[in-house]
Amino acid sequence: MKALLAQLGTITPPDTIPDVAGNPTGFVAGVIRGGIQLLLIVAMVVALIWTMLAGYRFITSGGDPKNTGAAWSQIYFGLIGMLIVVGAFAIIKLVETFFAVSIIGNFQLPTR
Repeated sequence: MKALLAQLGTITPPDTIPDVAGNPTGFVAGVIRGGIQLLLIVAMVVALIWTMLAGYRFITSGGDPKNTGAAWSQIYFGLIGMLIVVGAFAIIKLVETFFAVSIIGNFQLPTR
């Protein structure tokens, strides 16, 4: 009974959980860095697809002023979204330069 009570307060993680060797703050920083990079890429791709669909909507509007106006507003919102993503990237790079920190590091798109 005493051995069972001693094991009751012990938590043993399963073997499938990755081990963070050394300082865990580096692991957390890497996860945050990867998340920011993923967010920037996904936001830019979504804004680009949104703008492309708006262009298709503009082409297929058939000259109807209501559909043409809606397509133009969708194009504007897509372009504004892309500007926001580029602006966020520029602000992150500016903070990295001024404070000599690495937030997103050497940001490169994969080539393969």
